[in-house]
Amino acid sequence: MGGVLQNRRKHVRVPIRAQVTCIADTRTLRGVTWNLSQSGLQVEVAELRRKAIVQLTFRLPLSGTIIDALGAVVWQSDRRHGIKFKYLGEQSHESIQHFIEEQSRG
Repeated sequence: MGGVLQNRRKHVRVPIRAQVTCIADTRTLRGVTWNLSQSGLQVEVAELRRKAIVQLTFRLPLSGTIIDALGAVVWQSDRRHGIKFKYLGEQSHESIQHFIEEQSRG
């Protein structure tokens, strides 16, 4: 069953624990990431509403590369939120892609 769900996903997700800053409207919130894909990430943070547009900043482990992105909250469950990237610069996209490839290799 897990394989079927994984196959339905467009992009591979990898675990990531990093501090994340989310700016939504005029509020700045701090949280932590749970997983990352080329299309978005799961974060644990208080008080984000569904469909909110969020500016995200986080640092990739190991390389320390800073990722700046714009995303939209597509789902929420308690304090966890799924955020789909709406804008991701080319450098950030390449850094995320490299990080995912490295993590997928084990």
